Amino acid sequence: MMDQAKFTTNQEHIVSVLLKKNPKLDEGILRKAIAFIADAHDGQYRKSGMPYTEHPYEVAKILADLKQDQATVLAGLLHDVVEDTPHTLSEISELFGEDTAFMVDAVTKITAVQEASKTAQKASTYRKLITAMAKDPRVIMIKIADRIHNMRTMRYMKPEKRKIIAQETLDIYVPLTHRFGLYKLKTELEDLSFKYVNPDEYQKLVDALIENKEKRENYVQSVIGPLQIKMALEDFDCTIQGRTKNIYSIYNKMIARGCGFEDIFDIFAIRIIVETIPECYLALGYVHNLWTPLQSRFKDYIATPKPNLYQSIHTTVIGPENKMVEVQIRTKDMDLTAEKGFAAHWAYKMETQHEGEELAWLDHMVKLQSEISDSKEYLDFLKVDLKPEGMTVFTPKGASVELPEGAIVLDFAFAVHTELGLHCIGARINDKVVSLDEPVPHGATIQILKSPNQEPSPEWLEMVKTIKAKQELRKWMKTSIITQSRSLGKEIWTRELRLLKIEKDKRPKEEDILKNFGMTSLNEFFEKIGQGELPLQDIHRFLNGGNDISKETAAIRFYPKFGKDMDNTLTDEMPLMIGQETSLLIHFASCCGPVPGDKIVGVMRPQIGIEVHKSDCPCLKDLPTDQRLPVDWSADVTKPFTTHLTIETDNRRNLPLSILMVLKDENLSLDRMSIASAQYTGRIRMEFKAFRKDQVDAIVTKIRQVEGVRGVEKA
Repeated sequence: MMDQAKFTTNQEHIVSVLLKKNPKLDEGILRKAIAFIADAHDGQYRKSGMPYTEHPYEVAKILADLKQDQATVLAGLLHDVVEDTPHTLSEISELFGEDTAFMVDAVTKITAVQEASKTAQKASTYRKLITAMAKDPRVIMIKIADRIHNMRTMRYMKPEKRKIIAQETLDIYVPLTHRFGLYKLKTELEDLSFKYVNPDEYQKLVDALIENKEKRENYVQSVIGPLQIKMALEDFDCTIQGRTKNIYSIYNKMIARGCGFEDIFDIFAIRIIVETIPECYLALGYVHNLWTPLQSRFKDYIATPKPNLYQSIHTTVIGPENKMVEVQIRTKDMDLTAEKGFAAHWAYKMETQHEGEELAWLDHMVKLQSEISDSKEYLDFLKVDLKPEGMTVFTPKGASVELPEGAIVLDFAFAVHTELGLHCIGARINDKVVSLDEPVPHGATIQILKSPNQEPSPEWLEMVKTIKAKQELRKWMKTSIITQSRSLGKEIWTRELRLLKIEKDKRPKEEDILKNFGMTSLNEFFEKIGQGELPLQDIHRFLNGGNDISKETAAIRFYPKFGKDMDNTLTDEMPLMIGQETSLLIHFASCCGPVPGDKIVGVMRPQIGIEVHKSDCPCLKDLPTDQRLPVDWSADVTKPFTTHLTIETDNRRNLPLSILMVLKDENLSLDRMSIASAQYTGRIRMEFKAFRKDQVDAIVTKIRQVEGVRGVEKA
């Protein structure tokens, strides 16, 4: 243990450093807090062997450097006291104020004793943090500063633990730093995390950057030089800088473009800093006078700022040696915001009690998280909703809507209004009509097109990116499934009564049905039938006084035979009609891909409803015969059905193109296609949507006639 003189000297040094970073801090209170934590954490050490107080000191330094206020820096010093020592929040509140105590509580983890599992514990801790952030955004500054220092010293932890913490940092804390515009901290967290999540790739890039450093710096100068000359000739006052992008962002570019480091030319950015907004656009003109811009990569975040207050013009030009160069143009104030993020504005906001729209996403998250009870689903929600790249789009009335990168028209529709999402058929973006799965571009004005006849399909859940859209779709589907299962169950029940020729006056009473099947209402009884959860043989046994029905009666009920003596003749005159009104409970088997015109059989499946197979599907032999129902196509079926073909071919050049032309001639679009070839033979698997059996038969016939095709099979 260090002697008292050295101990006191260390405390004085910390006070001096904090005051140098933020002169507005109160020296007396800082001394008091530093002495308090020195006593509280006495005898505690980090895995590095250093006294534990090293950590809260470093967290406080990061916060002071970001010019955070007194209460926030104090909370940074005290943030681990309640979690790791016997001291209480009441003591902190009494000694250092309610604001500081609130922030310390907000960043204190939920203990394992309070939750049943680690997943639940982690989810509860994040819920608590998000809720506290909405009340006081300064909370996140403490948490990020805490994570930054932990990541800087993570080399002392076990490798497996490092990877878990690093991945969590990429999933949660990096997006949070982006949300608050803390770009400097964001890039540091990204690179530190990448170092432990994928150490091999990290080291390769570090080595490549070192090896190419001189060449890269020379090229940056070849860009900056002409720019400086141009600005001097125009008598334009500005600062021009060049910087290499961080390692993780370079790696992501390589993954996105499917190329190596040597093929990434835009690994650095040129930054032009001016005084005023008009000068930003003047500088843009000078840049475009020098080099040809790429219009597809131009973004004006001054006219349309990011939700975290970030503003800048980004333009990519074809620079010297025909290489792409990204140029960022911003004012000094914008540059400060880009470096310090939202934190640069907090002092003013705390004084004026002004609440900007830039924090609306926090209230949105608090509302959404209250609707998600499952811990795993909540953690997945955080990873999606906190995605670092976001964008702003607009309604026709000019209202802004924030969406994650990659969001589609359907996400926008649900963000505006649930009913708009449920009945969305597409949109008009910049006067162009697009489908509901079209990705939306940043800054676009979007008008949703809707139809009262449109209803969601299960595929929508896989298409949408936002949690709100997924939640609203699940709610709608849950309600619709209940309604549809009641209707379908009642139809099946009535049909069984008629098949077994049970007269109305001899039909079971409601109380007898409920008692026998342990149900609370007839609606529940019908729901269980419709969702395939109540075996049909149980219903038959109940209707037959507790006995199995006779073979003669079973034969009337249509159990088609399968095997060598296959007989697909329908003996039942009352098939269930398959239409689109029960689409959430009707599932078409992928093993045989039935389409309208095929003879079909329905099989009641638990948690699914009715699974529809072709009547000659080989898979039916493995499914219970007493769960089968006769079904037929409704006359009004118009929905396309997925069809699978396997095509055996010669290994002939351009053969796949010839096959694709068959689909084109039939006005059908291909969903998926895979090609495998050997020396002399090939196999093509295709997936497309068709409307009728005769349409599929015609396509199969035409494909068989293509030169080089040896055979075609429908899956």
